[in-house]
Amino acid sequence: MRALYSLTIVVLSVFTFGCGPGRVPQPTPAPDIGKRAVGTEGMVTSAHPQASEAGLELLRAGGNAIDAAVAAAFAVGVVEPMMAGIGGSGGMLIWEAEKGEADYLDFYAIAPEGVSPEFDRSVHPARIVAVPGAVAGLLEAHSKYGRLPREAVLAPAIRLAEEGFPVGSLLARTIAGDSVKLSRDPDAARIFWPDGRPLQPGERLVQPELGATLRQIAEEGRDGFYRGPVAEEIIEVLSAGGNPMTLTDLEGFEPSWRRPLCAPYRGWTVLTAPPPQSGMQVAQALRLLEDYDLPALGLPTESVPAFHSLSGALRVATADRQAYLHDPDHHPVPANGLVSAEYAEERGPLVGGEEGPPTRIRAGDPWAADQSPTAGVCESFDPYPPAGAGIEVARHQSHLFEGGDDEVEDGETTHLSVIDRDGNAVSLTYTQGVYFGSGLWAAGTFLNSSMNIFSSNPESPKALLPGRKPTSTTTPTIILEGAGVRLVVGSPGAARIPTAVTQAIIYILDYGLDPLEALRMPRIHPQASHSRVPYEQGFRTDLIGAVRELGYQPEVMPPASLYFGGIHLIERRGKWLIGAADPRRDGEARGF
Repeated sequence: MRALYSLTIVVLSVFTFGCGPGRVPQPTPAPDIGKRAVGTEGMVTSAHPQASEAGLELLRAGGNAIDAAVAAAFAVGVVEPMMAGIGGSGGMLIWEAEKGEADYLDFYAIAPEGVSPEFDRSVHPARIVAVPGAVAGLLEAHSKYGRLPREAVLAPAIRLAEEGFPVGSLLARTIAGDSVKLSRDPDAARIFWPDGRPLQPGERLVQPELGATLRQIAEEGRDGFYRGPVAEEIIEVLSAGGNPMTLTDLEGFEPSWRRPLCAPYRGWTVLTAPPPQSGMQVAQALRLLEDYDLPALGLPTESVPAFHSLSGALRVATADRQAYLHDPDHHPVPANGLVSAEYAEERGPLVGGEEGPPTRIRAGDPWAADQSPTAGVCESFDPYPPAGAGIEVARHQSHLFEGGDDEVEDGETTHLSVIDRDGNAVSLTYTQGVYFGSGLWAAGTFLNSSMNIFSSNPESPKALLPGRKPTSTTTPTIILEGAGVRLVVGSPGAARIPTAVTQAIIYILDYGLDPLEALRMPRIHPQASHSRVPYEQGFRTDLIGAVRELGYQPEVMPPASLYFGGIHLIERRGKWLIGAADPRRDGEARGF
């Protein structure tokens, strides 16, 4: 371990520090249903209690984790319309316990034919809508892995749309804060701003048009959305605003089955989202932290060495993600190199140590490490492969277009985690883009804002081109202990997603915290391009002063904001499943 400052370790009695696989504190079963739930047969945790109930309903009916996840995802699109919906997109990581295999389904939106890097997206909100992938992706996953009929999986969402549900505090705040978007369409305004005022907490939100669309999907499958009246209404709305999307674009959308990215961490196996999603940032940060005995350093909220090491690892992984994350179908991505031990050794001097933080961390060069063959525990999972042809061009372009600050993005998106009685698991992240997406309304749903993510630079690997997927910071992740699931985790929160997920993982696996206690821990989001570190209240005052003297620029963020994400995770400890819902949001865990 690298030399670090001398320190006094303070161990609080509420924390049980762990040192690796096998040290599994046993929880006490709890009857409470809320932010923390304990069960043995199945667990669902999501950003809304009604969505978690929808998943639990499917588990109790004999469905598996995929049935429950798809049901919860359709339901969350009803109860969190600002975060997700059938006009959006996402990605899901699936663990099939009986076969000991993992799979990843990328159902992110794609740019339609007819666009180009010069396409002006500022003229009208319709021009930022990409071909939505949620319906195709959720149904594809259900068709491949689900157990119950499609009608049963969609039933909870249909019920919530047609019968309504009480508006929670977060939805009420976003409705009140987005009057411009919600007034663009009179039907949307009638639902969310009845009589010219925003829906209030506790009032009932009923969405009959959405219910009708969901019924068509239940009856006809993907054709209920990508063909026929629903598809025609979507194209009519978009064409009026100058979006070139056609019925052919909708009919032709296909989700992408990809191999999960895999990396070891202290004896655990990290399976996470491959490009163009950002699991590589989480896995790389963890690899960089393997050099440090985190429990011995103390908590990052109290210990300067722990804060310094964690910040350094997060900054390095952020810099590399910003430079190298592209659509792998159009541009090589050295994800395997970024999460390799060889590259971690090369980048390690930028993490921790006696020196203060570098002012700016630039991307490294992982291409040589990327060509090393997959070895060890990850080999058996047929993981995401090394980059293929075009490496020299990709290396040059990536350094030309290194990313800058991305902390200005908002707290949109949603996440849910599921484990069933057989040990199958799903980690699913789902989004409209920004709040309420583009604000365009069709067939009872908002349409995404995903085309806004592409670069306006025609030379960039992230340039807007037909059929290209936008990059995303989402990181659905499953961590294995031996042959079974230990942790299912993910988060909303834009650029803070990978940093928040990394912190939740170390608080559970390294420090041994209870899942809900891990989510209550204050978070940081250090920047790669400078030493600014946004942080939550809860860090020791003397620590903040000490890291400022070291060279960081700590900046406290407003309390109770959505800035630092909203993690929903499940940990397996022995026979127990412990679900936790992030206290920063309205979600709850449900289990039995």
